[in-house]
Amino acid sequence: MKDSLRSHFFWKYANGKYSLFEKPVDTLYNEINVIIKFSYVFFLFLMFTQLSNKAYVLNETMIDPLWPVVMLKDISPVYIALVCQILLIIGFTLLTFLHHNRFLRIFVFVLFFLYLAFMNSFGKINHAFHLILMMLFCFMLIPGKQSDNYKEKTILMFAAAQFFVLLAYTLTGLWKLFWGVVEFFTQEVSLFSPLAFRNILVTQYQITNPTLLGSWFLEHYYMGYMFYVLVVLIEIFAVFAFFKSNLHKVWGILLMLMHLGIHYVLNVNMYPAIMVLGLLLILSPFQGRFNLRETIWSLPILAQIKKLRS
Repeated sequence: MKDSLRSHFFWKYANGKYSLFEKPVDTLYNEINVIIKFSYVFFLFLMFTQLSNKAYVLNETMIDPLWPVVMLKDISPVYIALVCQILLIIGFTLLTFLHHNRFLRIFVFVLFFLYLAFMNSFGKINHAFHLILMMLFCFMLIPGKQSDNYKEKTILMFAAAQFFVLLAYTLTGLWKLFWGVVEFFTQEVSLFSPLAFRNILVTQYQITNPTLLGSWFLEHYYMGYMFYVLVVLIEIFAVFAFFKSNLHKVWGILLMLMHLGIHYVLNVNMYPAIMVLGLLLILSPFQGRFNLRETIWSLPILAQIKKLRS
């Protein structure tokens, strides 16, 4: 598989020194199947946690229905939530045993897409579940066993799921950088000001209660700003980590720590994203033998320095 992808316009970039395709096809395929099975188990658990979500009971109708669920705007949100949750629980339960069934994967993706649109139709967009939707979309496209070269295609679709998740983080970082440059010329405080992180905390604490760690960062905002810049850099370079298999777990851990930090500082819970990072990156089947020195020198900026020195 490694040799057949050397000239591919995209996959050749993931086929260098730390190639994603070093392991035999059968080994990668079997490991990916195990991860996919566990993914549906975790998503099943996630749906059970949603059963206790009572936010929809407080609203008689959707405040601002998104286009996929506009036709349901006259139906009680309680009924919509309950039907979607029950059907998704059934779907994820069946997929833990029948994860090769493509019809089930398509059904669950479409239903989760509608459920996500419904959850975001109450005047506020919640980004916590978007990575799961992205992951389900890629899993939906994995071919069945009757397809030619189904093992190779399964491996590439799983890798594509990793790529798009990391790309989402990179776009988030670039968006922060873009508005940082705009605000640098138009406002007093921008991404390049030590007051940037303090202003984020002040704005967030108008919505939620201040956390203990966040209150400390309000007083020591220079320390908070250093972590903030580090987070932006981790996000910007996330997609570059995809192309080197030895960085998958490293970036998975960094992004997990970022979400934990956001939770304890800003009181914003993104546990579904942590779940996706664990399944796709921490358990990455492409990860090879870990070597600390090689991993450090393969980091995005240090790798270019090493290349210039050689």
